[in-house]
Amino acid sequence: MEPVDLDSLFQEGEEHRRKGRYLEAITAYRQVLIRAPETPVVLRRLGDCLIKKGVPREAVTYLHEAIRLDPSDPGQFHILAIAQRKVGDLDRALIAYERASSLSPESVTYWVDLGWCLSDLGVLKKDRALQERAKTAFEKARELKPGDPGVLEGLASLHKDLDEIDQALDAIEQALAIDPYDLDRLELKERILRRKK
Repeated sequence: MEPVDLDSLFQEGEEHRRKGRYLEAITAYRQVLIRAPETPVVLRRLGDCLIKKGVPREAVTYLHEAIRLDPSDPGQFHILAIAQRKVGDLDRALIAYERASSLSPESVTYWVDLGWCLSDLGVLKKDRALQERAKTAFEKARELKPGDPGVLEGLASLHKDLDEIDQALDAIEQALAIDPYDLDRLELKERILRRKK
């Protein structure tokens, strides 16, 4: 197959992915990989689509290969972390989130996701040090994007888990002042208020 044909096939996969037709995208990406197996961007896209189709364990394999070929792409580490979270491996997800954040320290999304992972691990392991690290990650995200309701929600949830109820309430009220109709945040506020009683 000519290189132009591979590019057309990749673009076909991209079009399917953008339209949410993940099975068709997976098929196109796999056809590209038969002829060009060491193409990190195709491996990454395939991994992302596999996650979206509910097979994150298979995605991990492709994402590891993408990272082996291009260890400087923070997005690959981020997607790997998402896949590892979905298979329940929070410890490995944490490592991947930390790598993504270190490669792209200006990404609010990476810091927020790192914060959630640290927070969840802290709760599961009953490890306050992990929760404090989560607070640092959320604060870094807040420095990068002050007033982001998702960052404020993360901080509110973390403060709730640490029994810092006044700080939790303050953070969630700030988030709701920006976006008063978010049902998840309204529910979080109710859970915080129940803890306050």
